[in-house]
Amino acid sequence: MRAKLFSFAGAVFAIAGGLRAGTMELQPKEAAEAAPPTITESEPWQFTIAAPGWLASMNGTIGVRGVNADIDVPVNEVLQHLDMIFAMRAEARKGPFGIFGEVFYIGLSDDTQINRLINNIHEQVDLTLFDGGLSWRLFNQPRWSLDLAAGTHYTNVYQRLELHSDTVAIQQASQRFVNNIADDLRSRLDQDISNSEFIEALKSTIKADIVNRIGNALERHQGRPDIPIGPLGGRIRQEIAQRVENFIAVKKAELRAQVDALVARGVERREAVDRVVTAAKARIAKQLALRLDKSLGQTLSKDDYWFDPYVGLRARYNFSKTYYTAVRGEIGGFGVGADLMWEVETVVGINLTRSIFTEIGYRALGGNFEDNNFRFDVVMHGPQITTGITF
Repeated sequence: MRAKLFSFAGAVFAIAGGLRAGTMELQPKEAAEAAPPTITESEPWQFTIAAPGWLASMNGTIGVRGVNADIDVPVNEVLQHLDMIFAMRAEARKGPFGIFGEVFYIGLSDDTQINRLINNIHEQVDLTLFDGGLSWRLFNQPRWSLDLAAGTHYTNVYQRLELHSDTVAIQQASQRFVNNIADDLRSRLDQDISNSEFIEALKSTIKADIVNRIGNALERHQGRPDIPIGPLGGRIRQEIAQRVENFIAVKKAELRAQVDALVARGVERREAVDRVVTAAKARIAKQLALRLDKSLGQTLSKDDYWFDPYVGLRARYNFSKTYYTAVRGEIGGFGVGADLMWEVETVVGINLTRSIFTEIGYRALGGNFEDNNFRFDVVMHGPQITTGITF
């Protein structure tokens, strides 16, 4: 049975092949030669290179480790803190098919005077955007066209915060703090007060001599920065207060061991406590100052990036051979990078020559990415002037 099936199939293919060969032979030679060329043969590649000048304001929220900053940076602030900007577009088209890409980089920095235990800070943010994708012309009419586009949007945000401490002020604050906590430390080692009473007194002294001298200027600045940067310093006053409390707890345990050793040798406890605390004050103040200077004079940085796939439409209408308008819109993210990414751009253009064109319009780009203790929910928007060449 299987042999018969193979024989039948072979016969069918042979007949079909013979019919197809016969059909080809019946076609006139002139008709074959007059067949229209394919798109690949008839339409050459067309290339476009352009430099978009995007004057973008930035609004939204940037968060680091649960602490958020309200971003409201107008374009004049962007220009005031601008270190470098670069933008370039390129597109290649052949018939209905197109491939395109764009890169945009902006570097901003800011210096702020704090004048407390933190003397001043230096902030830096580098934002890099890359867009690449493919397009297909759905409609191509004499005056207008409509393209379907799909691609990937890449975002990289690098942030850097340099804290510059005031060493002299830190030494003075450390000495003052140790002098003020010494009596409470003696009382605790003498067992005149409970541990909870000592901790309460310690927290109060830390607040008065350390936390208040850090001040809240840094936290206020981080909450409303002059450039689009997250609060890398976090809740620095609370963190420093906890570090000082832990440091004193360790020193208290060391002093208790020294006191107990003297008491075991027959020294009266109160005398032993006074001798140990007095001898340790300068050493503890110096050690504390070194730790504070390191914590308040550090550099913090964060580098985050993500990809957002998207789909979109691009339309163009020609008023004449010289003037035209164009609009594009994209939506993406879909939880791959951002939960939602969107971009819109509308322009009015003029063909200065057969190859050179200029466009003026408005562009907006937004997204809400959140991952790895980082939140970036920012909209960039503003006018854009583009000049390019087509060849």
